[in-house]
Parts: sequence; structure tokens; C-alpha cells
Amino acid sequence: VLPGGGYEDNKSGRAALGYLAMKDLLGDAEFKRVLHGFMDRWHGKHPTPWDMFNSFNNISGKDMNWFWNAWFFNYSYIDLAVAGVNRSDITIKNLGGSPAPFDVKVTFDDGTTETLHQTPAIWEKDTKQAVVRVASKKAIKSVALDGGIFLDYNEVDNVWPAAK
Repeated sequence: VLPGGGYEDNKSGRAALGYLAMKDLLGDAEFKRVLHGFMDRWHGKHPTPWDMFNSFNNISGKDMNWFWNAWFFNYSYIDLAVAGVNRSDITIKNLGGSPAPFDVKVTFDDGTTETLHQTPAIWEKDTKQAVVRVASKKAIKSVALDGGIFLDYNEVDNVWPAAK
């Protein structure tokens, strides 16, 4: 059992969060097209969750089983961490395993900031770790992860440099 606020925020709304994460993964227009395709196929019938998953895969032309498995069949949860920064590469660990979207808020040495949105697609090849590349040549002073409504289990490790 996942203790703390992360459990409370994820136990009841998990399916809804997975649905929103899928929308972020596909983008608004493609999500709408795929959702309407699913509704057209199953209107007046009694689809199971597997019918939805298979329809989304088929209509989108993508194998998204990695996403469905993590959100609906595994005991994953949302827990990301900044593992380190090397010049313009920010390594993010997915400690909880859920492929959730998030923003990377970068502050540079000159005080300017940049926010880089990451869709769940960042976790497709490796659900445990990903690298976010910052296009700017400026030196990175700090990094903070923000999941928005996708609340993180342990927010302490969502910043770099780590709080002392």
C-alpha cells in the first residue's frame, strides 16, 4: 500500500488520471479522433476495458500496451525524481512506474527560466529513466519537476540541486 498523500490522490481517480495522461500522450485532436472512433465502434454495445485499449491501439495505429499495462494492470504510482544534471541533459527517474506527463522547470544562471512539457511518450522506451535535453547553451542553475494534477508521491526529490 502506498502511504501518504500520493495514495489518497491516486486511489480513486487513477482511471481518470490514466485517461488524461492518454489525452496528453496523443494530443487533443488525435485523442478526439480515436475516442470518437471507439464510441462509433461500440455504440449501443457493452465494451470491456480491453475493448477500449484494443480500439485505441487499432484506431491510432500505435501499440500503446506499455501505457495500458502501467496504468491499469501494474501497481505503479506517480513518483518522479531528478537524478542529475549534466550540462544540458537532465536525467529523470520514474521511481513509481506510472507514465505520467510532467513539466521540467529550468532556471538558468542568468535568472531566466524555461518550462519543457513532457508527455507520457517520454516513458515509452524505458519506463524507469529518461533524459530531457535542454536546447539552451546557458548554464543550468536549478531544475524542478511539476506534475500539475498528476501529484507526485515524494516531491522532495523533484528538485535539483537537492535541498540541503
